[in-house]
Amino acid sequence: MYTLPLTQSAISLMSSTNLNLDQSQLQVLQNQLTVGQNITQPSDSPAGVVAVMDVAAQQVRFTQYQTNAQSGLTVAQMANGTLNDAVSVLQSARTTLLQAGSSAVTPASASGLIASLQSDYNTLLGMANTAYMGNAIFAGTSGSQGAYDPSGNYLGAGPSPSTTVGPGFQAPTVVTAPFGQSGSPTNVFTVIKQAITDLQSGNYSAVYQSDLQSFDASFNQVTSAAATQGEYVQELQFMQNQATQSLQNVQTQFGNLQNINYPQLTTQYSQQLSNYQIALQVVSQAVQPTLAKYI
Repeated sequence: MYTLPLTQSAISLMSSTNLNLDQSQLQVLQNQLTVGQNITQPSDSPAGVVAVMDVAAQQVRFTQYQTNAQSGLTVAQMANGTLNDAVSVLQSARTTLLQAGSSAVTPASASGLIASLQSDYNTLLGMANTAYMGNAIFAGTSGSQGAYDPSGNYLGAGPSPSTTVGPGFQAPTVVTAPFGQSGSPTNVFTVIKQAITDLQSGNYSAVYQSDLQSFDASFNQVTSAAATQGEYVQELQFMQNQATQSLQNVQTQFGNLQNINYPQLTTQYSQQLSNYQIALQVVSQAVQPTLAKYI
């Protein structure tokens, strides 16, 4: 098979092309060292750009999950603290109801018991209407500014509010109507008001018996709500930690894709520069007329 000999112009063209490629690669490496990133423009690595964009999108998602979990946790912890305080107030109210069973109760002492129960009632009503950013936290998803009116009627609506804290996963943040629905026999405010009414009328036995029984049912309801709220807090804390860990992993992955390895890239640049200089010297000796622009 006969092969045509390479002409001087062909050799010059090939040499120029190879040197241009080497020079372009040097420029890419130099840009990466200057900017500190593997990819300074899409043409550097189309596949790398796709990978970086995917990881960047994951970073946005996990940042949002982390933010959602933190916001939900703030409200959940507020609700948890409020309900735990409410349990303490209810324990005080129960002690007052027990005192009504004493044979030594007189209209004068009953007056003190009434004042104590009324104080507990007002304190609990304030707790029940605890608000965050203008909305009552125990009012479900209604967005109402209050969860209970002065008479203890529930003003909220809807299920427990929740927040997205992971791919396809929503965590509840606050229990709804923990002090009881309107008209419910376990509505805390209805029960306390009845006890006050019986004390005012001198029906002390009813306070100690039927009122106390109803009170215990409402007390258990609030205690159960406090326990559930505690579980919400733990779940949100766990999901926040998960989101934080996932975000850190994604950030590390992003850094590995985007940030250069200085020692490795510096060595690569030095080797590429040395190879380029050697090739330039060799070609300049063989094809001097075409190498004026490289000198």
